[in-house]
Amino acid sequence: MQKTILLVDDDEEEYYIIKLALEMAKNDCRCIWASSLEEATELLKELQPDFVFIDINMPKHDGFCCLKHLKQVEKLHRAVFVIYSTHISEADRKMALQSGASYCIHKPENIHMLLDELMILLSNKTHCS
Repeated sequence: MQKTILLVDDDEEEYYIIKLALEMAKNDCRCIWASSLEEATELLKELQPDFVFIDINMPKHDGFCCLKHLKQVEKLHRAVFVIYSTHISEADRKMALQSGASYCIHKPENIHMLLDELMILLSNKTHCS
């Protein structure tokens, strides 16, 4: 069964990087990109993702604001939330986990490291049932 990842990130390049990593993994996932909380909210009218990746550093609404808002969306009650960024401090990690994220991932330096992170995340049977 195909899994859907909603990526909320103001940088479209991140979408292409994650999409490439998923293709390399030959995993049955599709990735949908939203550049903002507003765009993600609009997409959720027709989309029910299994995973929601949220970048911490975004203009207007940062990742924690997005996480707080999206955790309240009823159709996402079974989704796995992942906070990710180029820099995640211990305070960021604690805040993310306390706010309902299941994982925190550093944006890896290369595609192979991202592939490894995604494989671990997607193979976790407790989140992929």
